[in-house]
Amino acid sequence: MPTSRRQVLKQILFVSAGSALIPTCLLLPQNKGLQLKHISVSADQEMIFAALADTLIPKTVSPGALEVHADLFVWKMLDDCTPKEEQEKFLKGLNAFSAAFQKQQKQFFNNAASTERLAFLEQLELSKDKEDPLVIFYTKAKQRLIQAYSGSEFFMTKVQVYEQIPSRFHGCVPVSNQTIKPA
Repeated sequence: MPTSRRQVLKQILFVSAGSALIPTCLLLPQNKGLQLKHISVSADQEMIFAALADTLIPKTVSPGALEVHADLFVWKMLDDCTPKEEQEKFLKGLNAFSAAFQKQQKQFFNNAASTERLAFLEQLELSKDKEDPLVIFYTKAKQRLIQAYSGSEFFMTKVQVYEQIPSRFHGCVPVSNQTIKPA
């Protein structure tokens, strides 16, 4: 069956349009981190904080912090519910945390083995200087990650089942003589 000139022109048009679009599809923007309303988080900061969350609450038989998106919850709460000064302290603390680990271990926190991460976190736990910005950041981050994990859907439905109305009313319960004491 011979192809018509119109069909050949259509095919050439589709091929040329496809070849023009392929390079733009390959040049998609790289992950630039989280773009929130008030703060901008770099991809490195996001990965380091995710590694911290995974180290503090790792995945076992139950989901870890990353599986319930506790790290993203912390970023969102930091962006929406925290004053500007606190946001800046948190980001500076995260950068100081990363720099201190890199100086001590000669590698990034998110690339280190879990034993190296845990050893570094234990040093922070045992630190006597509670005014150190690094210790302040670690303490705040840990508190917020625990809050995010314990408020997650998994935790509230599988671990500690949340009852919207506690102490149910049981209208028809038999009363025994032992529960009624004479006056």
